[in-house]
Amino acid sequence: MSAPRNRFVLCIDEDTKILLAEKLRDRRLVLASSSPRRREILKLAGLDFKVVVPQVSEGGNTDMEPKKYALAQALCKLQSVTVNGAVVVAADTIVVCNGQILGKPTDCEDAARILRLLSGQKHYVYTALAIRDATTGNVVADVEASRVIFRTLSETDIADYIDSSEPLDKAGAYGIQGMGELLVDRLDGRLSNVIGLPVQLFVRLIGELDDDV
Repeated sequence: MSAPRNRFVLCIDEDTKILLAEKLRDRRLVLASSSPRRREILKLAGLDFKVVVPQVSEGGNTDMEPKKYALAQALCKLQSVTVNGAVVVAADTIVVCNGQILGKPTDCEDAARILRLLSGQKHYVYTALAIRDATTGNVVADVEASRVIFRTLSETDIADYIDSSEPLDKAGAYGIQGMGELLVDRLDGRLSNVIGLPVQLFVRLIGELDDDV
């Protein structure tokens, strides 16, 4: 594959950083996720946080409606992490193509299968966020969606991308912010959602924590 052209580079504006800093002032933030992409987004937002990896199994009832499935997964992760006095955020990202929920590939063969399904097709990326304020016990959650259209991939394209090892820990077997951008024809929606932590949704939910009863 040729080198990425950096079409999909996430930037967070200063106003958003200031708003998040104000909303989280004097609060400890905990990210309940093992995802390096989510850590990168929070760092890009200028936030200090601690990582606690949720001890839950990936997967579940994939016959559920996609938004409900992603939300259930995020809430399950949230429930598994308790840190006194902290704001805990958990997330779950899924890819849905032709009604089929696609999570992380189990191995290279499964990654190739997923990429063949996505080739030349439109699909939807859903990321659910679930946030709990341990001080008040309030929980807020919601889901954001984006549409991604893949170009038609050859077997060489698929093999080359799998050789990069990039697809193996990502829902839908690709990372849009890396080599995976070469697979994408068009993105309709927010880039941060596809990467795995929708920033505008995060801002809104943090603001709703104090309003929840």
